[in-house]
Amino acid sequence: MNTKATANLKGDTRAGTAALVAGIGLLVMAVVAALANFGVIANLAVPGDPAATAANLAESAELLRLAAAGLIVVAILDVVVAWGLYVVLRSVNPSLSLLGCWLRLVYAAILAVAVNSLYDALRAGPMDPALTVFFLESFDTLWQVGLVIFGVHLIVVGLVAWQSGFIHWLFGGLLILAGVGYTVDGFGTLLSPDYVLGLAMFTFIGEVAFIFWLLIRGRKLPDVAGSIAEP
Repeated sequence: MNTKATANLKGDTRAGTAALVAGIGLLVMAVVAALANFGVIANLAVPGDPAATAANLAESAELLRLAAAGLIVVAILDVVVAWGLYVVLRSVNPSLSLLGCWLRLVYAAILAVAVNSLYDALRAGPMDPALTVFFLESFDTLWQVGLVIFGVHLIVVGLVAWQSGFIHWLFGGLLILAGVGYTVDGFGTLLSPDYVLGLAMFTFIGEVAFIFWLLIRGRKLPDVAGSIAEP
């Protein structure tokens, strides 16, 4: 058990607040991202039929604008979560915690750039179906690149959580598995259009478990740290 790390948390009154903010941010972005990507964007493309894809986009233009705005909110929340997780974990391993923070910031930047492709697709409209499909495919490619970076971020955060002593090792292990799932799926999709493994559909449970840890246990970090550090 890393008593030095937990002792350092005792003097950091922001740790519990940062954990709560990160947990809330993760919960909100999980809902918004799922609604935007799987509820709207994933249903637009008709494989092999650019005209039908463009028609779908034209019919769902307002929904797509809402989905794009939602993803911008997700990118902003990613920045907040990156800060929160860094504050929570920096006492364990400052270098790895900072690396994890920067990886999530890079992911947020990639997501923000990807959203621009959605607006480009809207501007192309039904007048140029081929260009519409191009921009939608650009969004998907950038999304997959972002997932690779995001997966590495989760692996790093999971390793630090594993080392912490105040986070049960199981949460760290589940985060590492979730990161591996996203990384493998991202690379698989980028390397092969026929990739269908979908590991993240099963490994994402690590993220969900960690959200609840942050909201329930993490918000009490200063008190927990004090009780652990005391003889």
